[in-house]
Amino acid sequence: MGELARGTSPGLPGPVSPSTSRWILALWRDAAESSVGGAVNHVSGILAGFRRLGWQVALVTNGEPPQQLRSAVDVLEVTAPLPRGARFTKETAWVASNNAMHEVALSLARRMPPAFVYQRNAFLCRVGADLSRQLAVPMVLEWNNSVVWANRNWYQQGPQSRLFQMIGNRIERYSARSATLVAAVSRKAAEMATEQGADPAAVAVVTNAVDAESVPAPPPIPARQKALLGWVGGFGRYHGVEVAIESLRDLPDDVELLLIGDGPERGACEKLARRLSVHDRITWTGALPRSEALRMLSCCDILVSPHCWTAKGSFFGSPVKLFEYMALGRPIVASRLEQISEILQDGVTAVLTEPGDPADLARGVTRVLARSDRGMALGANARQEALELHTWERRAEQILARLPMQAAHLAGSGTDHV
Repeated sequence: MGELARGTSPGLPGPVSPSTSRWILALWRDAAESSVGGAVNHVSGILAGFRRLGWQVALVTNGEPPQQLRSAVDVLEVTAPLPRGARFTKETAWVASNNAMHEVALSLARRMPPAFVYQRNAFLCRVGADLSRQLAVPMVLEWNNSVVWANRNWYQQGPQSRLFQMIGNRIERYSARSATLVAAVSRKAAEMATEQGADPAAVAVVTNAVDAESVPAPPPIPARQKALLGWVGGFGRYHGVEVAIESLRDLPDDVELLLIGDGPERGACEKLARRLSVHDRITWTGALPRSEALRMLSCCDILVSPHCWTAKGSFFGSPVKLFEYMALGRPIVASRLEQISEILQDGVTAVLTEPGDPADLARGVTRVLARSDRGMALGANARQEALELHTWERRAEQILARLPMQAAHLAGSGTDHV
């Protein structure tokens, strides 16, 4: 089919001098659909990280974003609603949003020429690649996985899906090839990027992280007869909430479970809990604002991350909650799964268990509770490591160091770097 053509438009700003521009033009098409969860934590975290390093961020979205994201940027532009005809299907709306976001972003670029473009990879989204080429500035593509793979494997397919899969694959390959840097969250995600045409030399593993300033210091755990396990996430693919629920069968009645979040499998999980006669030992909060979720997790005795993976190939995730758990300073019991086992060290910053094994998760919880300090040293070690190594400022530095304009830009920035 050939490469997607570069767009042109009269009156655009030319190449930007890295010594004069301190603006980043950020693009996230689906911000309005992610009020809580890993996606908004990732985008808001990295943009706030850039700002803490002295940059200014202008964000273009196609819907009103959550407050967490608004607080992470200097300038926000939301595109006008699409006409009804463009919203015939979800896919047609996504395709049409390219032009809408492109127009708004170009207007922003005229007023404040960016040093580079930052875009979260999204199905059928080509705006970042187009703008990078038109403005002659670097592009950073935030890559959590191949969205073509995710669309094909995770979402219900309609009659028109094959056509949009072909278009989406073409667009994703165009975006991957156009990126100056593909910031992939894991080694497997990086492999997916190269499979989609990215230059291996332009791909870097940039794991998720934590906004340390927004995480409360661990409060003293109140004296109580029971132990409280905490979990946060989506009731869906690979988060392993059903493993946490099943683990209660192998734990004493005085161990209870706090589940924060919502998702398509919550109903099935509640039925599972009732069938296992553990429903009364679980608190189901639903989705909560991030600050409230972190506050509740900080009061738990142990935080669990029982991720499991049944899809073909390696697990490509980099769970944001893993880094937030670490910063909270509470003992962690987590799956020994891909990046999770690379970040956490068994017996030092966490207790690791076999993915998808409720009995082993229960044994891990028992090991922590049997410690003389009930695992507080594990939590303290994890918090120290998170604050030193896994902040969004660190990730922003990692990205900036890979961009070709960085050396000249930082020479006169006056910004201190670790």
